[in-house]
Amino acid sequence: MKSDVFGLNASLLLSLIYVHATKAFVVTQNSSISNKSCSSSKSSSGSSTNPVSHPGLTLYAKKKKVKKNKSKNKESGFAWANGFSLKPFESDALRDLASTACASFEGRTGKPLTEDLRASTDIPKTLWNAPVACVIIGDEGSSSVNTDGMIWYANVAALETVGLQPDQFDQLLATKDPASGEWKLSESVQKSMDLPSSMKGDKTYESGYKKKIVRGGDAVTGAGTSAVDISIENGQRWRLEKSSLIDGKFVTETIGVAYAWNSWLEGEDIICSPGGIRETNINIDDIKEKIKSQSEIIRELKEVQGFANKNPEVVDAVQELLRLKALLN
Repeated sequence: MKSDVFGLNASLLLSLIYVHATKAFVVTQNSSISNKSCSSSKSSSGSSTNPVSHPGLTLYAKKKKVKKNKSKNKESGFAWANGFSLKPFESDALRDLASTACASFEGRTGKPLTEDLRASTDIPKTLWNAPVACVIIGDEGSSSVNTDGMIWYANVAALETVGLQPDQFDQLLATKDPASGEWKLSESVQKSMDLPSSMKGDKTYESGYKKKIVRGGDAVTGAGTSAVDISIENGQRWRLEKSSLIDGKFVTETIGVAYAWNSWLEGEDIICSPGGIRETNINIDDIKEKIKSQSEIIRELKEVQGFANKNPEVVDAVQELLRLKALLN
């Protein structure tokens, strides 16, 4: 009996040592041990199977844990982070530009760019959603990159002016390299505005500004070219400056020009305002003069050049005449 107990204890000890060294088995203890089970264990012979049983002791093969492959999730996470971009009112650089533009405008005119800004606690976000288009054209003469004409900032109304949605700002705006601090055009930029990056002379503010900012057929867009000219008729622009301490002295330098407008003209007949508002620009005398000119064009095509009524040139000219006449109704 002592030898049986000694054998059991030795077997248990060896099993525990093996478990500790390999971690390949799990040991479970049977609480009910009888002399009968001891004798039956002593008389048993042959190779043991899985599980391996001793009196009060059972060894089960331990399943290895399968490591989850997290590399795929990690890669997708990195891809998401790389593809993520801050909106203009979230980016530190653009928030600073927006605040500078609003403060500069109020300093030069004595009033806020829009009434919404008067009580705003978040100037950049309010300007982003303001019912007035605002654009900032950069001018860093000291930069190694030619930034002339680069659009550093544009709010929702300005994006609408060139047919872009609020989440398509990357198709218009340059980006600032956080390492070098320089502004660059990315491959995603597909549209532009023809706006000067400087104001001549000592002028720092101008109202009643007129400019054709997009020429139909010239401005490349994601869907081809712009079909019509886009112009601002009664815009405002002002010089943006920043001061910095250099060698113990405050030095003011121009960083660009800000532009703002409440409406814009598509072609010659459609007046647009932020929020999808479109109205027909009607000058009755001008429309009548255009109708007269278009009638002469049709007469020239038919009587001088000999085109028939179904000729494409005549058909197009007649359609334009009908469109002009419809404006007077």
